[in-house]
Amino acid sequence: MEWGGKLMYFDTLYSSTRRGILKVVSIALCFLSIVLVCSSQPVADERGLALAICFFAIVGSFAILLEHTFMLNTKISSTLGFVLEASFYVIAAVGLLVSAILMAVFCASHWADINPIWATMPALAAASLLASAAVYVAEIIFFVSYFRRYSWHPPTAFEQSNQSTVLPQ
Repeated sequence: MEWGGKLMYFDTLYSSTRRGILKVVSIALCFLSIVLVCSSQPVADERGLALAICFFAIVGSFAILLEHTFMLNTKISSTLGFVLEASFYVIAAVGLLVSAILMAVFCASHWADINPIWATMPALAAASLLASAAVYVAEIIFFVSYFRRYSWHPPTAFEQSNQSTVLPQ
């Protein structure tokens, strides 16, 4: 497609690949987590952390989805793209896991002791946060499984010493 005198390339099939589907599922689960966290009664400030981490995960996942859809990942170094995307997945997965633990320990267990009916929403929020973290861990696994395509491994000194520069006779 030409726009403003420049050619723009689109990868419309990215959202139908395994990584694209996981990206859409992670955005939907984070949105569900935001809704469930907002509907729970707070005890301390565990809701603020969960909302911040979910917002970070949605914005980052949407940016990566747009990056691959508009093929912007071909404009940057593959090593830099790998490091940035992998570090985002790790930060999102760990943040969502910590948020789920905080929601379960502080909020759900507190309301289970006082009013069990009020413990339902924090428990569902913790479960959706755990599901979101599991999706990001799956994204890490699928992303790193293709690491040879994104990495360059220089030969070691041992491999260089065993290579002969003389052509066979």
